[in-house]
Amino acid sequence: MPGIEVRLADWARQATLAERRSGPTIEALGGLHPDEARQLATGPFLVYLVQAAVHQQRTGSDDDAQPLRAAVLTGLREQQRHSAFASATDVLARHPDFARALGTGLPRALLARLTAISDAGDEPAPALIAAEAADCLARLTLAGVTRAAQLLGALDEATEDVAALPEPFAARLPRLLGLLEAHHPGTGLREALERLLPLEHTCSDAAFELALTDLQDALQASDAATMRVRLIRVRRRLSELLAQTSERLDARIYHDAIDAVLTLAAPDATTRIPALAAMLHTTLQKYRAWRHNTHRPAWSRSRCDDIAAWAELTAILDAAARHTGDDDPWYDDGQAILTTLLTAYGADRTVTVVKEGTTAGVVEVLVAPAIEDVFLRNENRIRFLEHAVDNDPLLRAEPSAVRLLGSLRDRTRSPAVPDGHPGGGPGKVRRWPLVAQTVTPAEFAQLTETAPEPVLDRLEIALRTHEDTHAAAMDPKLGRLMDRLVGQLQQSPDWIPDIADPFHALLHTTVRYAFLCYDIGRKMGGSYTEYLRLRDPSRKKQKVDEALFHQHFYEVLCVSSLFRIIDAEVIEHAGGRVDIRASFGPVRFNVECKIEEQDASEAALRHYAAQASEYQNTNAAFAILLVLDKTEHAEGTVNLFESIWIEQVQRDGESTPCQVVTVRVPGGRDDPSSLRAPGRRS
Repeated sequence: MPGIEVRLADWARQATLAERRSGPTIEALGGLHPDEARQLATGPFLVYLVQAAVHQQRTGSDDDAQPLRAAVLTGLREQQRHSAFASATDVLARHPDFARALGTGLPRALLARLTAISDAGDEPAPALIAAEAADCLARLTLAGVTRAAQLLGALDEATEDVAALPEPFAARLPRLLGLLEAHHPGTGLREALERLLPLEHTCSDAAFELALTDLQDALQASDAATMRVRLIRVRRRLSELLAQTSERLDARIYHDAIDAVLTLAAPDATTRIPALAAMLHTTLQKYRAWRHNTHRPAWSRSRCDDIAAWAELTAILDAAARHTGDDDPWYDDGQAILTTLLTAYGADRTVTVVKEGTTAGVVEVLVAPAIEDVFLRNENRIRFLEHAVDNDPLLRAEPSAVRLLGSLRDRTRSPAVPDGHPGGGPGKVRRWPLVAQTVTPAEFAQLTETAPEPVLDRLEIALRTHEDTHAAAMDPKLGRLMDRLVGQLQQSPDWIPDIADPFHALLHTTVRYAFLCYDIGRKMGGSYTEYLRLRDPSRKKQKVDEALFHQHFYEVLCVSSLFRIIDAEVIEHAGGRVDIRASFGPVRFNVECKIEEQDASEAALRHYAAQASEYQNTNAAFAILLVLDKTEHAEGTVNLFESIWIEQVQRDGESTPCQVVTVRVPGGRDDPSSLRAPGRRS
């Protein structure tokens, strides 16, 4: 029989792309002798041994899988090639079920490679292998496979004498320590970062990670005064870092955003905020290019997630620059910017890990940092409620809503809801969950007894801030969807700084709205979301006015960070009527809303894109088409990720197509229990 390396080469020539990605099975290799398993374990093809062991673990008997598991552990203990070790540990982290089957031998082997850093000497391979071992342990820890204490203790011990650490290992430590500190605060990793400050090859990264640690502390402050003091400290630390390394764009964008928050309350805010807004625009464009050209671990969160938050923050600051002289309390303390800054920080510190699912197989999930932002979140909800009551005629004329707002304004700046169960019954809590979270149990009981249901529905929408939707949308596929959309949009010559950032923010808010529509409960939102449910059990034609559909989307935008720049029903524009227009200074985008009752397929909906693109003839070549799908959904609705795409509309005589992002939202849905399963597909 040919040797194992020859059989591997033969398998690779015949395997499909999908098979090469998942790796060979033992059967595909014609079996594997123990001596061959050891050859793979200690040679350059360790990754194929791990992949074959994963397959055997899932399809074979435990007796057959045991020798392969032992060989994998041998490879992890004895492998001397950095590239072979790195690719093998990456596969391990993506198969937590197999990693768990390796038992305590896995963390012991990885910890041994990590602690061996003290004997690495001048050879780069042992140092890089130690870094890969730490990286793999971090992923397995966040996935719940290994215990955090094992890794945290080993890192603390390894950093006791930082001067003795090999440079290839030490250079990768600050990012890992900062990430773990965000997820496991108060475990001594901050002290490890401080020990890395004196080293020339780690001081910049360590200073940045310490600044973000201070930022997390600031965002968790229990009152505004404490938060401001801590933000000043973060700004000072970032300023010191930028004085030494001015080219650090990650530090620059955080510095500029925090500087803007602090400046909004300054006496000279009216003159300084426009300049800061312009500076942040420039910084974001450089940061966007830097992020897309900088290597990040494959398990880091999708690139678009924090970019979207920064684009939204830039749009908010632009609006603040236009309104700082209007004695507008909404912008006085930078509340909207702080909330978006929290979103950007959370996205930057969120990691993608693979966990074991509740059924067979595994599932990719996002693990967010541990941020106790109770004060900031409650303050933000109250602020949105104040805006709604002050500007919504329905709420302004309702005595119970006005009394509620007065009660919230008088309350000290602390978490809004004390311990206890909201009054009014579980059904009312399910229908108005954010109202129940914002007020005391007694207030909720009184409010649900005295206020009309449409008022409560409106209050619920007012409290559904962009973070609430964003937190519900913690799905890695959502980040990939935004990646795909932005990747297509940036091919347009119109994708330039002053256009790209606001459209990115508008698109991200629209995608979150679609997520909300897919995920909304049976009664949540009441009359405002009635068009999403099947109201008529007899299945007779259910009339939904187009205005109701686009009005709800408009209401959601009005309680997002974009509320200052949204117009509804702009009459007589381009020979027609624009449903919703977003105005970012001179740059404007339209959102065209349609209802389709016959054929909501991608091909059939393309004809609506012409109207959406027509309204952009005198502005940037980007628009959004929002379609309510009222066709029959007896087998369920097409998933969110297959319901958002881009149509290119280019007429004769035009050199550049208009990019129309189409978002299809399911309406008139049946109760899930009444759906029938589609037929099997061959």
